[in-house]
Amino acid sequence: MAVRCCALLVLTLPLVLLAGPQPGVRPGTADRLATLPVADLLPPAAPSQGFTTCLKAAEQGDAAAQATLASMYYMGEGVPQDSKAAARWYQKAAEGGAADAQTVLAMMQEEGDGVAKDPAQALIWFRKAAQQGDVDAQARLGEKYALGEGASKDLKEARTWLQKAALQGNLGAQSRLGAMCFLGEGAPRDAVAASHWFTLAAQGGDPAAQGCLGVMYAMGDGLPKDPVTAYTLLLQAQAGGNTQAAASFPLVLKSLTPPQLAEALRRFAITQPH
Repeated sequence: MAVRCCALLVLTLPLVLLAGPQPGVRPGTADRLATLPVADLLPPAAPSQGFTTCLKAAEQGDAAAQATLASMYYMGEGVPQDSKAAARWYQKAAEGGAADAQTVLAMMQEEGDGVAKDPAQALIWFRKAAQQGDVDAQARLGEKYALGEGASKDLKEARTWLQKAALQGNLGAQSRLGAMCFLGEGAPRDAVAASHWFTLAAQGGDPAAQGCLGVMYAMGDGLPKDPVTAYTLLLQAQAGGNTQAAASFPLVLKSLTPPQLAEALRRFAITQPH
């Protein structure tokens, strides 16, 4: 049963879990910056005045101001967009110990955005930020060890950092950790733990986790068998962009009675925006 379920689960795993990250699961530099309260760090003045004030503080060695100035350059707020200037100021802020700057600088080095592409240096900055508790850095560091990107593949180390990020609510980390628990990567297979992490990520709207959890409910592996919940989750996964979820539809549909199918469709409809 476990072997069959494992094979079916793999069909629902998108590339983010099997081969590498996909947009939306692994945020880029701009996605990360969109979450930073840049405007809140600036005085209530015109953007150009805010830039001047921030520049003065940054030149005096204020790491927070350096990181904010870098963000302004990167996003083109109050100053023409300049990724190279952004990278220089992120470098200064990162060297001053600012975790946000360390993470963004690592992303830029990883992508070759404003700086030369340097996966090895990116790994160093991700680790420094992760050690300070930055959730994005923890998730990226775990991912790198899981895939062997910029570092030797180390599934135990991957699980360590993914769990730290997962405990902070990172959906991508929760989903990948669930897959590792289910497939027995870095530790013995644990379907109960897998269902726990998939549930958290699925509740947050992660389509990869929704698909995986749907298969687990369909097979009754790690949690009670429930075809209604299984089909609801698979529909949610498909609606969210998990193109592999439909591969498990036949398995679930053959076990649903007409009333159960109607209930699953009702539950699915409730979850969709109107």
